Amino acid sequence: MCRTKESGNVFFFVFLGVALFATLAYVVARGMRSDTTATLNKRQVELAAADVLNYAQKLEHGVARLRRKNISESDISFENNADFVNTACDTGADPEFPRCQIFHPSGGGFSYLSPDDNVTTSEWHFTGDTCIINIGTGAAGCDSDTDSSNEELLAVLPNISQTVCTEINDRLGIGATPASAGGHAAAKFTGTFADDTVLDGLDDVNAACFSNGGNFHFYRVLIAR
Repeated sequence: MCRTKESGNVFFFVFLGVALFATLAYVVARGMRSDTTATLNKRQVELAAADVLNYAQKLEHGVARLRRKNISESDISFENNADFVNTACDTGADPEFPRCQIFHPSGGGFSYLSPDDNVTTSEWHFTGDTCIINIGTGAAGCDSDTDSSNEELLAVLPNISQTVCTEINDRLGIGATPASAGGHAAAKFTGTFADDTVLDGLDDVNAACFSNGGNFHFYRVLIAR
């Protein structure tokens, strides 16, 4: 009888050990999955920020390429839908067409690319109605001085996630996310520049992510004027 009892105790401890081992393995596995997910998310943010910065640089280089072809500022076209049609660069009747189009092999040399939905559900925005103090010739009051020659040509990616915004600024060497009450102009660039807004709080900065009204937007100066 004693041996039977001892045998039962052995089986009990064996089953207990198996159960504890299974529990431990489950906890470790969950921890590993959590660590992997956190790392993956961070990596996704890093890649998203890099993509935004790389595409913005591509836009700047595309504009520079057009300028080297003697395309005037007012003839530059960001046409990728009906919103950005520049009538000075739209058809074969225009002598510089299609060399004046950013998103054409003969112009800027690359195609328009919509942003990743994980970064923003908005599209790239191009405007010539916003100035930045000390970028180009604009000084304080450049948004209302009736002088459209000091408004910048900007590429803006609106409504991006805050985590991507923070990563972008880290990569640009910018500290805390700047706030701008003026923000960027809603007007779409179709060949003309005009007074409208000033990106206040971003003096001397040609690219950054900023907050405005609780939203986060990235911009890059394509032409400082």
